[in-house]
Amino acid sequence: MSDAAAREILLAGGRAVAHVDDLQASLQGLIDAIAAPLGIASAAIVIADRSGAGLEIVATFGLDDAAAAGLDEAIRRPTHPINRTFAEPVPTFDVQPMNPGGPALRSHLPLFVTRGGTDSVLGVLALAHDHPIEPETQPILEAAADLAAATIERHRPA
Repeated sequence: MSDAAAREILLAGGRAVAHVDDLQASLQGLIDAIAAPLGIASAAIVIADRSGAGLEIVATFGLDDAAAAGLDEAIRRPTHPINRTFAEPVPTFDVQPMNPGGPALRSHLPLFVTRGGTDSVLGVLALAHDHPIEPETQPILEAAADLAAATIERHRPA
């Protein structure tokens, strides 16, 4: 990834986080800023739903209604990589998907904040792509995940 692309991701993402006063719109701006420069085929940001009992897709890129509905159903399974990322908050890059079809690779980044010395996972940034994420691009994605986590934390009810 070029320095200009990395700069644009962080500038557009920072603007979406700091200057959009709606959780869904802010996360949508962030995911849009990430996906295009990196050639991401599809992406989603998933958070714990308001009840805390399930998961909710709050922003997508490149998913039509049917694909979003399929993802919504798939993330109900405890073995789904998005669910596993909530339980084991470690970024994974360039993993082959569980089911055939679609882009060749998946990456999942936990969205967490640290308060009082404790990490809290607030969501997951899930990416589907055909080409490996270059090592120098991974920190940019991790910074974007941090922006998403800060956005979610900002919009949490007190």
